[in-house]
Amino acid sequence: MEEPTRTLRPLGTGLMEREYVEFWPAGTIATGRFRCTACGNAAVVKHIVPRCLMCGEGLWERDETSSFVAT
Repeated sequence: MEEPTRTLRPLGTGLMEREYVEFWPAGTIATGRFRCTACGNAAVVKHIVPRCLMCGEGLWERDETSSFVAT
């Protein structure tokens, strides 16, 4: 019986990396455009990730990886 072989791929070429979403809690030092994970509110952060001003949620994701559609 032959053992299955596994193929390793360099980072940046796999499906897992495209599906990975990093979440940013309120209070984290960061810069960039973020979207609230609860309501989709957009915010531009220049120093510390805040709580959402619309719903009070404290968890964000980068705008470019967000599942919310920009309006």
